[in-house]
Amino acid sequence: MEPRSTSYHSQGLTRALRVLRTLGAHDEPIALAQLSRQLELPKSTLVRLLSVLEAEGFVRKATDAPTFEFGDALIEIANNAIHRVDAGTVAAPHLRHLAEATGYTSNVGVLAGEAVLHLRVEEPQRALRFRSSSGSIDHLHCTGLGKMLLATLPHDARAEYLPPAPYPTFTPRTLTTLPQLEKEFDRIRTNRYSVDDEERDSGVICLAVPVPNDQQAVCAVSIAGPAGELTPAHRLDVLQALTETAAALGSESRFLSALRAFRDAYPIPHEGTS
Repeated sequence: MEPRSTSYHSQGLTRALRVLRTLGAHDEPIALAQLSRQLELPKSTLVRLLSVLEAEGFVRKATDAPTFEFGDALIEIANNAIHRVDAGTVAAPHLRHLAEATGYTSNVGVLAGEAVLHLRVEEPQRALRFRSSSGSIDHLHCTGLGKMLLATLPHDARAEYLPPAPYPTFTPRTLTTLPQLEKEFDRIRTNRYSVDDEERDSGVICLAVPVPNDQQAVCAVSIAGPAGELTPAHRLDVLQALTETAAALGSESRFLSALRAFRDAYPIPHEGTS
């Protein structure tokens, strides 16, 4: 049912926006008859709307049939929006709250080749803290974020990200073989969180959880702090706050839109691909 409009002009604007949303929901150009059926609008009404949108560059005729698709003006606006709103910026207030609530460094990371990319890092206001920086990269096999992201990938897809074993050793606790990591991935999938148990840096513990609603699981949130504080008993308390932050990001439409733009730059292979 079409939303009630307050005037003829606002009704026309609403219809035009519905046309653009419908075009955006299809991968190929849409014929006039198909648009008419989906929007439940007369063809004569659609022709008038499309002529205005075409004149302003928001749609274009793809064929003489005619079929319609996005125009250059809309593509330019979309590209500008993507560049202005990045996932790290949107995540910042959520991570800042997490860092202050727990007293530990918070981080949101994504897969980027054979590394994990820290989209945003927020540090707590305390002298003893784990230092990292937004935009930095780190190894996958020995970090909480990296192991969480790898564990959620299909088995065949992991080879796209892991270099040949043995993997670099950073501490006596670093997992350096594929069988070790496979066992770790099983534990992570069961527990729904990962632990960097002083595997990257001695004296530092990192916990990570996936961001929900992220179907390809290329994003996770973590906290990092002193091993003496993040004891097994205390981790359960921290995991509650960590999970709540991940859920908040998973329901943040601007964050997910920015994340989808990142996926286009770093596509995640599906199971069975090489």
